[in-house]
Amino acid sequence: MTRCLRTAALCIAALLALRIGAQEALTLEKALRITAEHSLQADVSRLDLTSAKLGTNLAESFYYPRLDLSAGHVNLNYPVTFVAGPLIFPSTQKAYWQYSITVREVLWDFGRRTWAMRASHERELATASSGGDSVLKAQAEVAGRYVALLTLVAQQDVVTMRKKALEDHLRVVQDLFQQGVVARNDLLRTEVALRSVGDQASSLEASRATAAEALNKAMGLEPRAASVLPHGLPPPPPLPWDDEACRQRALKNNEGLKAIEAKVRGFGDAVTFNRRDFYPSIVGEYSHAYTQNRYLLYPYVNSLFVGLSFNVFDGGAKSARVRMAQTDQAKAQRELAEAQRAVEIAVDQQLRDFRESLKETDTARANVDASVENLRIIEDQYKEGIARTIDVLDAESVLAESRFSEAQTYYQAYVKQAALLAAMGEDLAIFYGGLRAPETPKEADHGSR
Repeated sequence: MTRCLRTAALCIAALLALRIGAQEALTLEKALRITAEHSLQADVSRLDLTSAKLGTNLAESFYYPRLDLSAGHVNLNYPVTFVAGPLIFPSTQKAYWQYSITVREVLWDFGRRTWAMRASHERELATASSGGDSVLKAQAEVAGRYVALLTLVAQQDVVTMRKKALEDHLRVVQDLFQQGVVARNDLLRTEVALRSVGDQASSLEASRATAAEALNKAMGLEPRAASVLPHGLPPPPPLPWDDEACRQRALKNNEGLKAIEAKVRGFGDAVTFNRRDFYPSIVGEYSHAYTQNRYLLYPYVNSLFVGLSFNVFDGGAKSARVRMAQTDQAKAQRELAEAQRAVEIAVDQQLRDFRESLKETDTARANVDASVENLRIIEDQYKEGIARTIDVLDAESVLAESRFSEAQTYYQAYVKQAALLAAMGEDLAIFYGGLRAPETPKEADHGSR
């Protein structure tokens, strides 16, 4: 029995290991799609859109007739008394039941309900666009956090290479020290540098865990959820548009601008709707009532009314509503003009930043090549006794810093590009969908270590 249980446990462990090994890598496209489905901004935008649709249903309800029912028991302090000329007919009935059913329908209101529906539909479009804008901004943030995590992974690789280089140098120093060529101080300096690299690796691991938790939170997942990250990304895809096309696409597709444009149209419809309050309405009303009274020959009463309903005087409420809607429309138009300018400026700035990041990446890559050559020369000079250990350690440190800078500038281009695409209203998941993750993924435990 014990052997069976042990065999079953080993089988389950093997299946779990295979499942973990076959876990799909968290690509940038997948992270962006998860954000669009599970992030806080996505959930809030969906709830806001549901609320806006309910507002449209509320406006639509005014197209239907209104049915009122009232029923209850009446208690009088004095009995009902009927007077017919000099004759008085007192009634001993002071308590009775009664009910009333009334159906009221607005047959024609000169288009008020239609304009109310149009205004509600525009509010719905504005809510949807505003939610889309917030999701795009959240995706741009996730893209930044995603590449920041990959930057830390790349820097960890740099630290690994640095550790190996220092270990190799330490062996050289030990050989030279045993031969009496160098002093013990060279050996101590190299050992201290190696320990510093170990501390740096520990610090990067802690930063990586924190960045992974922040990424999960931004995507709407549990902070400690584990995932597998690709070992790097290819260069950012080139933009298929020139500067003017980017500006035009931003003015046309930016979700924030679409939301304000819908607000402007909605307030315009609200102005027309409130102006129609000055017109009368043609209404029809049918009523059926019953009063419990033994002195009445016809306790049931049916009535039908068709005619005009007009609010002659309301103290200026209709005019105030029209002016308020006009003021809101003028404010939204001003906001739209300012938002269009802001979008144009943002697109121009982000285009410059993106191209500058690409240039900085090329410069950082050239700096790495120069640092590699510089370290090689100084190591050869050290072996010949021309250079000092401090020179080798300094050259190695410069190489590490240049590699750090290369990783940071390389992924910073993604951050600038994602912000640009979000301002243009582009679908980030589709744009980055063609990226192919390398075959060698690295596991990123998003929990604390």
